[in-house]
Amino acid sequence: MIRKLMALMAVLMMGVGFAAHAQDDTAQPDAAVQADVAATMPDAAPGGYEGLDAFIDGMVESHRKTLDISGVTVSIVKDGELIFARGYGYQDIDKDVPVDPETSLFRIGSTSKLFTWTSVMQQVERGNIDLDADVNTYLKTFQIPDTYDEPITMRHVLTHTAGFEEGALGYLINYDLNNITQLRDAMATYVPARINPPGKYSSYSNYATALAGLIVANVSGMPFNEYVEKNIYEPLGMVHSTFREPLPENLASGQTMGYLNEAGKQVAQPYELITGFGPAGAMASSATDMAKFMLAHLNSGSLDGNSILSPETTAQMHSVLFQGDDRLGGMAHGFYEEYVNGHRLIGHGGDTFQFHTNLVLDQAENLGIFISYATSSDTKGRDTFVETFYDHYYPVELPAITPPADFDERAAKYAGTYKFWRHNQTTIEKAMGLMGSGLEVAPSGEGTLIFAGFGGPKQYVEVGENLFRQVDGPHMIAFGENENGEIVDLYIDGLPFMNASRAPAFESGLFKMLLPLVSFILFITVFLGWCYRRKEYKTMDAPERMAIRLSMGMAGANLLFFIFLGLIMAVYKMELFQDIPFVFDLNLVLPIIASLLTIGVLYHAVQAWREGYWRKGRRVHYTLVALAGLFMVVFYWYWNILGFQHF
Repeated sequence: MIRKLMALMAVLMMGVGFAAHAQDDTAQPDAAVQADVAATMPDAAPGGYEGLDAFIDGMVESHRKTLDISGVTVSIVKDGELIFARGYGYQDIDKDVPVDPETSLFRIGSTSKLFTWTSVMQQVERGNIDLDADVNTYLKTFQIPDTYDEPITMRHVLTHTAGFEEGALGYLINYDLNNITQLRDAMATYVPARINPPGKYSSYSNYATALAGLIVANVSGMPFNEYVEKNIYEPLGMVHSTFREPLPENLASGQTMGYLNEAGKQVAQPYELITGFGPAGAMASSATDMAKFMLAHLNSGSLDGNSILSPETTAQMHSVLFQGDDRLGGMAHGFYEEYVNGHRLIGHGGDTFQFHTNLVLDQAENLGIFISYATSSDTKGRDTFVETFYDHYYPVELPAITPPADFDERAAKYAGTYKFWRHNQTTIEKAMGLMGSGLEVAPSGEGTLIFAGFGGPKQYVEVGENLFRQVDGPHMIAFGENENGEIVDLYIDGLPFMNASRAPAFESGLFKMLLPLVSFILFITVFLGWCYRRKEYKTMDAPERMAIRLSMGMAGANLLFFIFLGLIMAVYKMELFQDIPFVFDLNLVLPIIASLLTIGVLYHAVQAWREGYWRKGRRVHYTLVALAGLFMVVFYWYWNILGFQHF
């Protein structure tokens, strides 16, 4: 349960590298990198998507059989027309209402960001936002701290390179209508720390996107939700879409319920409220409405004679603005870029706890795909839908590659643990990093690198300078060097908004998993030892009894902290994103108590050798317990777990 919760948290949360720099608006990835794949690509989809209905039906049915999915909605547009729209499963299981692609509203999560970015570009087009101006220029009630000399601009916001740390616990998602924080208040209250200079790394930021929505509201003079309705929904005829939470009365009948599988039964979940961060992920929409949005973007910003962007602004919005490595896909102006079977796709995925969504545009094929799954299990369905579609209608033969003969001699420089910059450094949320092993890179000894931590372990072959391709697939990764030629950064194709760098040594498996485990075992032996020798306790001198009391108190405080933490997470689950309960704060007192008791234990460990407490074996054991306590003090401090670091 705890591991699943932390995995869901990670979903929401979605030195200078040698090529981590902003590009001009017309920059594109090096075409040569995709040449081998593109060379085998057919000129057009074979048969014009022959058997499309049966193919999509079969794929979705397969997903519904193998995954915990209550409903699916799909729309596909091609050459200016809606060619497929279908719903599967149930909008409401209890009321026996099936999914309708026209009227069933799915929560699209971060795919909502495309509407925020479109709103931003509308205001750029109207001269109300300057992409290169300090965002503080557009903020009325608060300011972003001047942590670095360079200000954050809208270019940084659009590409997730503002340099903010991640944050979510206690405020990102809410389930209580009486405890809603409005956008302006949330942005002023939850300003995240700036941990990188602007433009250095791309690190996905819900806060930065919501901030962009607030700026749109400020410069347009109308609330963000109303702005989107007037400037995007109405021109495109999107009558089954909204950012408002909960759904307004005229759309409430279209609410698609989210479910959680409890003991084999689908239990309806409350509506996820993202109001305070609404522009980052609060939208609900139907498949056919999303088709209209895709058609407009594929048609230079217009649909049926109604324009939401000029052709020039639409082209700018779709162009690459930032790349960690210019041989991989990059960040456009809000859209992100990936390559599938030689096709350049731009789009955006989205996840809430209950829904998982994807939207992609293939401009060369004039093709758009929207897919949303109602499921709390995982993102597998929406992740594989597009790839399966392209493998079926745009198949390619993957060129074989041979590892360079001398690679094993150079492989060691890439080895190590890397960490996404999308993490927290200054609050207790940093401790969420304890649940993952990071991105692990290791030489295979067979001329390849083994890359693990993002999906299962896979082998990669060197195909260019610091550039690698998956042995049995098209996926690519690239590494970045510092000024001394040392490998410090990692870039993953398809994740241009999630740059990574080498993790600090203290975040290796040794320090965050093995040594804490050894420490807990030693703490348990303190109580086992007392139970075994409790009759001797009364005959000991006062200092010896005090030493044992302190060790039991220290060990108990450490063990109880993790036991209570597990119980709190199991009981409160997703409510931790709504509000931090008092018992959570109270539990953080235990690491402070453990740390204070450790001082006494360390003192008596020294005294045990000076004064000859017990026999030698017990002194060694007591010293090891004291060292375990000292390690845990450092552990708590590093991961911001000591209570005063949170209060």
